[in-house]
Amino acid sequence: MRTLDLQAEIIPRHSAAGFEIGMDISEIAEIIRGATVLDQQVPVAALRQNRGVIAKRDLDGHIRAVFFGDDQVRLSFNAAGKLFCIFLFEGYSGSYMEAVSIGSPMSSVQRLHPLLYDDGDEMCYIADDEENSVPGIAFAGSSSCSLEDDPEQFVCGFCVHDWTIQK
Repeated sequence: MRTLDLQAEIIPRHSAAGFEIGMDISEIAEIIRGATVLDQQVPVAALRQNRGVIAKRDLDGHIRAVFFGDDQVRLSFNAAGKLFCIFLFEGYSGSYMEAVSIGSPMSSVQRLHPLLYDDGDEMCYIADDEENSVPGIAFAGSSSCSLEDDPEQFVCGFCVHDWTIQK
């Protein structure tokens, strides 16, 4: 069985927080058994007060999201029960490339990789040589804007993902 690890290394398109992209939801069955299960959207107030685990069920009765604590870690599952996205926020102490963690300046990410800001999801993605987004990881900045608009912002979240298995 998998367990939450708030210090695990962040590996793009692969893993974070003790969970692996593509794993089946059955691997956290014990965690879900102890969770508060909601059938509606999880209210922000409920997350702020959460000290345990909240699982959100879809209309078909399948768990689609699991929230740890006050949204320190959020797991998103597709309709087949496969993990496709791991969100990491304040309270998560693991790092990316042993150099970037929650609270690090976004400039520390930019020293490792060129970044592209996506104003649709308000996150920065690693850019390839043709200035296309490289899938697998995104970085949320404290200002929710581009680095050009606020070069002093810090990392307030990560999104480790594989969008190809989202559906």
